[in-house]
Amino acid sequence: MHTAKKISKKMMWLGKPFSKKHAALDEALEKAGFDIDGRSYAAVSVFSALFFSLLIFVLVLSINIRLSINGPIFGILSAVVFFFIIMAYNMKYPKLLASRRIKDIERNMLFSLKHMYVQVKSGVPLFSAIVSVSEGNYGEMSKEFRKIVKEVNTGSNLEDALEKAILENPSKYFRRMIWQLSNSLKSGVDISNTVEDIIKNLSQEQRIAIRRYGSQLNPLTLVYMMVAVIMPSLGITLLIVMSSLSGTSISTAIFWVILFGIGTFQFIYVGIIKSKRPTIS
Repeated sequence: MHTAKKISKKMMWLGKPFSKKHAALDEALEKAGFDIDGRSYAAVSVFSALFFSLLIFVLVLSINIRLSINGPIFGILSAVVFFFIIMAYNMKYPKLLASRRIKDIERNMLFSLKHMYVQVKSGVPLFSAIVSVSEGNYGEMSKEFRKIVKEVNTGSNLEDALEKAILENPSKYFRRMIWQLSNSLKSGVDISNTVEDIIKNLSQEQRIAIRRYGSQLNPLTLVYMMVAVIMPSLGITLLIVMSSLSGTSISTAIFWVILFGIGTFQFIYVGIIKSKRPTIS
Protein backbone atom coordinates (compact mmCIF):
# COMPACT_ATOMS: atom_id res chain seq x y z
CA MET A 1 0.00 0.00 0.00
CA HIS A 2 2.93 2.33 0.69
CA THR A 3 4.25 1.77 -2.85
CA ALA A 4 0.77 2.39 -4.27
CA LYS A 5 0.59 5.74 -2.44
CA LYS A 6 3.97 6.79 -3.83
CA ILE A 7 2.86 5.93 -7.37
CA SER A 8 -0.48 7.69 -6.91
CA LYS A 9 1.19 10.96 -5.86
CA LYS A 10 3.18 11.08 -9.10
CA MET A 11 0.23 10.12 -11.30
CA MET A 12 -2.60 11.95 -9.54
CA TRP A 13 -3.60 13.74 -12.75
CA LEU A 14 -4.37 10.39 -14.41
CA GLY A 15 -6.89 9.40 -11.76
CA LYS A 16 -8.81 12.67 -11.75
CA PRO A 17 -11.23 11.94 -14.66
CA PHE A 18 -11.92 8.40 -13.44
CA SER A 19 -12.50 9.38 -9.81
CA LYS A 20 -14.99 12.07 -10.90
CA LYS A 21 -17.05 9.48 -12.76
CA HIS A 22 -17.10 7.22 -9.71
CA ALA A 23 -18.48 9.43 -6.95
CA ALA A 24 -19.01 6.44 -4.63
CA LEU A 25 -15.40 5.29 -4.97
CA ASP A 26 -14.30 6.89 -1.69
CA GLU A 27 -17.13 5.23 0.19
CA ALA A 28 -16.42 1.85 -1.44
CA LEU A 29 -12.72 2.10 -0.55
CA GLU A 30 -13.56 2.94 3.06
CA LYS A 31 -15.95 -0.03 3.31
CA ALA A 32 -13.32 -2.30 1.75
CA GLY A 33 -10.79 -1.19 4.36
CA PHE A 34 -8.38 0.63 2.00
CA ASP A 35 -6.36 3.45 3.53
CA ILE A 36 -6.37 5.48 0.30
CA ASP A 37 -8.67 8.10 -1.25
CA GLY A 38 -10.60 7.62 -4.48
CA ARG A 39 -8.43 9.85 -6.65
CA SER A 40 -5.21 8.13 -5.55
CA TYR A 41 -6.74 4.70 -6.10
CA ALA A 42 -7.90 5.73 -9.58
CA ALA A 43 -4.36 6.93 -10.38
CA VAL A 44 -2.88 3.58 -9.33
CA SER A 45 -5.56 1.79 -11.36
CA VAL A 46 -4.73 3.81 -14.49
CA PHE A 47 -1.02 3.11 -14.00
CA SER A 48 -1.58 -0.65 -13.67
CA ALA A 49 -3.95 -0.70 -16.66
CA LEU A 50 -1.43 1.20 -18.81
CA PHE A 51 1.41 -1.07 -17.72
CA PHE A 52 -0.39 -4.33 -18.52
CA SER A 53 -1.84 -2.90 -21.74
CA LEU A 54 1.69 -2.06 -22.85
CA LEU A 55 2.74 -5.63 -22.11
CA ILE A 56 -0.17 -6.93 -24.19
CA PHE A 57 0.77 -4.60 -27.05
CA VAL A 58 4.38 -5.80 -27.04
CA LEU A 59 3.28 -9.44 -26.85
CA VAL A 60 0.79 -9.15 -29.71
CA LEU A 61 3.26 -7.14 -31.80
CA SER A 62 5.97 -9.76 -31.32
CA ILE A 63 3.52 -12.49 -32.36
CA ASN A 64 2.61 -10.48 -35.48
CA ILE A 65 6.28 -10.10 -36.39
CA ARG A 66 6.89 -13.82 -35.87
CA LEU A 67 3.91 -14.65 -38.10
CA SER A 68 5.00 -12.03 -40.66
CA ILE A 69 1.83 -10.01 -40.16
CA ASN A 70 2.40 -6.36 -41.02
CA GLY A 71 1.00 -3.47 -39.02
CA PRO A 72 0.55 -2.90 -35.27
CA ILE A 73 -3.21 -2.25 -35.56
CA PHE A 74 -4.26 -5.52 -33.90
CA GLY A 75 -1.78 -4.91 -31.10
CA ILE A 76 -3.12 -1.41 -30.49
CA LEU A 77 -6.73 -2.64 -30.49
CA SER A 78 -5.84 -5.46 -28.09
CA ALA A 79 -4.07 -3.01 -25.76
CA VAL A 80 -7.00 -0.56 -25.77
CA VAL A 81 -9.55 -3.31 -25.07
CA PHE A 82 -7.35 -4.75 -22.33
CA PHE A 83 -6.93 -1.29 -20.77
CA PHE A 84 -10.67 -0.72 -20.41
CA ILE A 85 -11.22 -4.26 -19.09
CA ILE A 86 -8.59 -3.74 -16.36
CA MET A 87 -9.96 -0.29 -15.49
CA ALA A 88 -13.51 -1.65 -15.22
CA TYR A 89 -12.28 -4.42 -12.91
CA ASN A 90 -10.20 -2.02 -10.80
CA MET A 91 -13.16 0.33 -10.33
CA LYS A 92 -15.41 -2.57 -9.25
CA TYR A 93 -12.77 -4.25 -7.07
CA PRO A 94 -13.39 -2.14 -3.90
CA LYS A 95 -17.11 -3.01 -3.98
CA LEU A 96 -16.26 -6.68 -4.51
CA LEU A 97 -13.83 -6.63 -1.61
CA ALA A 98 -16.34 -4.80 0.61
CA SER A 99 -18.94 -7.45 -0.24
CA ARG A 100 -16.53 -10.22 0.73
CA ARG A 101 -15.71 -8.37 3.94
CA ILE A 102 -19.41 -8.06 4.82
CA LYS A 103 -19.95 -11.78 4.22
CA ASP A 104 -16.99 -12.69 6.42
CA ILE A 105 -18.24 -10.42 9.21
CA GLU A 106 -21.77 -11.80 9.12
CA ARG A 107 -20.54 -15.40 8.82
CA ASN A 108 -18.69 -15.14 12.13
CA MET A 109 -21.04 -12.77 13.92
CA LEU A 110 -23.20 -15.33 15.69
CA PHE A 111 -20.21 -17.30 17.00
CA SER A 112 -18.48 -14.16 18.27
CA LEU A 113 -21.69 -12.97 19.93
CA LYS A 114 -22.07 -16.28 21.75
CA HIS A 115 -18.45 -15.93 22.88
CA MET A 116 -19.24 -12.43 24.15
CA TYR A 117 -22.44 -13.62 25.85
CA VAL A 118 -20.54 -16.25 27.85
CA GLN A 119 -18.08 -13.57 28.94
CA VAL A 120 -20.56 -10.89 30.02
CA LYS A 121 -22.92 -13.45 31.59
CA SER A 122 -20.12 -14.54 33.89
CA GLY A 123 -19.60 -10.94 35.04
CA VAL A 124 -16.80 -9.85 32.73
CA PRO A 125 -17.01 -6.13 31.68
CA LEU A 126 -18.04 -5.38 28.10
CA PHE A 127 -14.61 -4.05 27.12
CA SER A 128 -12.89 -7.19 28.42
CA ALA A 129 -15.37 -9.29 26.43
CA ILE A 130 -14.57 -7.24 23.31
CA VAL A 131 -10.86 -7.82 23.91
CA SER A 132 -11.51 -11.56 24.25
CA VAL A 133 -13.40 -11.66 20.93
CA SER A 134 -10.69 -9.58 19.24
CA GLU A 135 -8.14 -12.20 20.27
CA GLY A 136 -10.31 -15.04 18.96
CA ASN A 137 -10.34 -16.63 15.52
CA TYR A 138 -13.41 -14.87 14.10
CA GLY A 139 -11.98 -13.42 10.90
CA GLU A 140 -13.16 -9.90 10.12
CA MET A 141 -15.19 -9.78 13.33
CA SER A 142 -11.99 -10.09 15.38
CA LYS A 143 -10.36 -7.41 13.19
CA GLU A 144 -13.25 -5.01 13.77
CA PHE A 145 -13.13 -5.59 17.51
CA ARG A 146 -9.37 -5.07 17.49
CA LYS A 147 -10.02 -1.62 15.99
CA ILE A 148 -12.35 -0.84 18.90
CA VAL A 149 -9.75 -2.06 21.40
CA LYS A 150 -7.07 0.04 19.71
CA GLU A 151 -9.26 3.16 19.89
CA VAL A 152 -9.86 2.65 23.61
CA ASN A 153 -6.17 1.96 24.29
CA THR A 154 -5.19 5.19 22.51
CA GLY A 155 -7.35 7.31 24.81
CA SER A 156 -10.94 7.17 23.50
CA ASN A 157 -13.74 6.02 25.73
CA LEU A 158 -15.65 2.88 24.82
CA GLU A 159 -18.81 4.73 23.72
CA ASP A 160 -16.90 6.85 21.18
CA ALA A 161 -15.00 3.80 19.90
CA LEU A 162 -18.30 1.97 19.35
CA GLU A 163 -19.82 4.93 17.52
CA LYS A 164 -16.76 5.15 15.26
CA ALA A 165 -17.12 1.43 14.48
CA ILE A 166 -20.75 2.05 13.48
CA LEU A 167 -19.71 4.74 11.00
CA GLU A 168 -16.88 2.79 9.39
CA ASN A 169 -18.28 -0.74 9.12
CA PRO A 170 -20.08 -1.81 5.90
CA SER A 171 -22.28 -4.52 7.46
CA LYS A 172 -25.74 -3.39 8.54
CA TYR A 173 -25.99 -6.29 11.02
CA PHE A 174 -22.68 -5.33 12.63
CA ARG A 175 -23.70 -1.67 12.84
CA ARG A 176 -27.02 -2.59 14.43
CA MET A 177 -25.29 -4.88 16.93
CA ILE A 178 -22.78 -2.21 17.96
CA TRP A 179 -25.57 0.39 18.14
CA GLN A 180 -27.52 -1.82 20.55
CA LEU A 181 -24.44 -2.40 22.67
CA SER A 182 -23.68 1.32 22.72
CA ASN A 183 -27.23 2.23 23.78
CA SER A 184 -27.22 -0.41 26.51
CA LEU A 185 -23.88 0.85 27.77
CA LYS A 186 -25.13 4.45 27.89
CA SER A 187 -28.42 3.58 29.60
CA GLY A 188 -26.87 1.18 32.09
CA VAL A 189 -28.91 -1.83 30.97
CA ASP A 190 -27.59 -5.32 31.68
CA ILE A 191 -25.27 -6.06 28.70
CA SER A 192 -25.85 -9.83 28.93
CA ASN A 193 -29.57 -9.38 28.23
CA THR A 194 -28.79 -7.15 25.26
CA VAL A 195 -26.32 -9.65 23.79
CA GLU A 196 -28.83 -12.47 24.32
CA ASP A 197 -31.53 -10.51 22.47
CA ILE A 198 -29.12 -9.77 19.61
CA ILE A 199 -28.30 -13.50 19.32
CA LYS A 200 -31.99 -14.45 19.24
CA ASN A 201 -32.85 -11.81 16.61
CA LEU A 202 -29.87 -12.70 14.43
CA SER A 203 -30.67 -16.42 14.63
CA GLN A 204 -34.29 -15.72 13.65
CA GLU A 205 -33.23 -13.56 10.69
CA GLN A 206 -30.84 -16.26 9.50
CA ARG A 207 -33.62 -18.87 9.61
CA ILE A 208 -35.84 -16.54 7.57
CA ALA A 209 -33.00 -16.02 5.07
CA ILE A 210 -32.59 -19.79 4.70
CA ARG A 211 -36.31 -20.27 4.02
CA ARG A 212 -36.26 -17.41 1.50
CA TYR A 213 -33.25 -18.97 -0.21
CA GLY A 214 -35.03 -22.33 -0.41
CA SER A 215 -38.06 -20.73 -2.06
CA GLN A 216 -35.80 -19.03 -4.63
CA LEU A 217 -34.16 -22.35 -5.56
CA ASN A 218 -37.38 -23.88 -6.89
CA PRO A 219 -37.78 -21.65 -10.00
CA LEU A 220 -34.02 -21.64 -10.55
CA THR A 221 -33.98 -25.45 -10.54
CA LEU A 222 -36.81 -25.47 -13.09
CA VAL A 223 -34.86 -23.10 -15.36
CA TYR A 224 -31.78 -25.29 -15.02
CA MET A 225 -33.72 -28.43 -15.98
CA MET A 226 -35.19 -26.70 -19.00
CA VAL A 227 -32.00 -25.11 -20.34
CA ALA A 228 -29.32 -27.64 -19.35
CA VAL A 229 -31.22 -30.94 -19.63
CA ILE A 230 -34.47 -30.87 -21.59
CA MET A 231 -33.62 -28.40 -24.37
CA PRO A 232 -30.23 -29.95 -25.29
CA SER A 233 -31.69 -33.48 -25.25
CA LEU A 234 -34.70 -32.57 -27.40
CA GLY A 235 -32.58 -30.35 -29.65
CA ILE A 236 -30.01 -33.05 -30.38
CA THR A 237 -32.76 -35.61 -30.95
CA LEU A 238 -34.51 -33.24 -33.35
CA LEU A 239 -31.23 -32.62 -35.22
CA ILE A 240 -30.62 -36.35 -35.61
CA VAL A 241 -34.17 -36.97 -36.89
CA MET A 242 -34.01 -34.05 -39.34
CA SER A 243 -30.59 -35.11 -40.64
CA SER A 244 -31.79 -38.68 -41.17
CA LEU A 245 -34.88 -37.49 -43.06
CA SER A 246 -32.97 -35.06 -45.23
CA GLY A 247 -29.97 -37.32 -45.76
CA THR A 248 -27.46 -34.72 -44.54
CA SER A 249 -24.79 -35.22 -41.89
CA ILE A 250 -24.49 -33.23 -38.71
CA SER A 251 -21.23 -31.33 -38.31
CA THR A 252 -19.15 -32.13 -35.24
CA ALA A 253 -18.82 -28.39 -34.63
CA ILE A 254 -22.53 -28.20 -33.78
CA PHE A 255 -22.10 -30.62 -30.90
CA TRP A 256 -19.09 -28.67 -29.65
CA VAL A 257 -21.13 -25.44 -29.77
CA ILE A 258 -23.94 -27.10 -27.79
CA LEU A 259 -21.45 -28.43 -25.25
CA PHE A 260 -19.84 -25.01 -24.89
CA GLY A 261 -23.25 -23.37 -24.44
CA ILE A 262 -24.27 -25.86 -21.74
CA GLY A 263 -20.96 -25.41 -19.92
CA THR A 264 -21.25 -21.61 -20.04
CA PHE A 265 -24.82 -21.73 -18.74
CA GLN A 266 -23.85 -24.03 -15.87
CA PHE A 267 -20.98 -21.72 -14.92
CA ILE A 268 -23.36 -18.72 -14.85
CA TYR A 269 -25.97 -20.76 -12.97
CA VAL A 270 -23.51 -21.72 -10.22
CA GLY A 271 -22.53 -18.05 -9.90
CA ILE A 272 -26.18 -17.02 -9.49
CA ILE A 273 -26.75 -19.70 -6.84
CA LYS A 274 -23.67 -18.56 -4.89
CA SER A 275 -24.68 -14.91 -5.07
CA LYS A 276 -28.14 -15.64 -3.68
CA ARG A 277 -26.90 -17.95 -0.92
CA PRO A 278 -27.38 -16.27 2.49
CA THR A 279 -24.40 -15.62 4.71
CA ILE A 280 -25.09 -17.61 7.86
CA SER A 281 -23.07 -18.82 10.81
